[in-house]
Amino acid sequence: MTAPAPHHTTPWRFVLLESEESRTRLLDAMRDAWIADLRRDGKTEESIAKRVRRGDVLRNAPYLVVPCLVMDGSHSYGDLRRDGAEREMFVVATGAGVQNFLVALAGERLGSAWVSSTMFCRDVVREVLGLPADWDPMGAVAVGHPAEDPRPRPERDAGAFIEVR
Repeated sequence: MTAPAPHHTTPWRFVLLESEESRTRLLDAMRDAWIADLRRDGKTEESIAKRVRRGDVLRNAPYLVVPCLVMDGSHSYGDLRRDGAEREMFVVATGAGVQNFLVALAGERLGSAWVSSTMFCRDVVREVLGLPADWDPMGAVAVGHPAEDPRPRPERDAGAFIEVR
């Protein structure tokens, strides 16, 4: 709740799916939508099966959280440039809210994995979860106790990401 947000709003909502039935219903519907997209893309059944297995991290988690963007409190300017910038501000703020959520989970010694999949089938997610039409699912977060310590990642040079003018 401490993430910065435009116009003193809270443009995020978090939908907690505790029951296995809720998670399974959502993940099955999302999988079916993804398979349909991949088939339209001309992917082989082998490739589709491999990609669908990536969702196991969500299926195997004891909890699933779907962060959603809401535009409550946003301004309407009446032109595409400023209205687009307004939405971008709310998207960035929602991302900050999700990041703070992930940090809070780590502080509780919980593991988490943010996966973008709900963003590719927002209508399916809204329908299955009974969400309002103006809530935009912004991924899904698997939450649970880590099965093992995370693998080390290569160090990054901060200078590669910073431009000084």
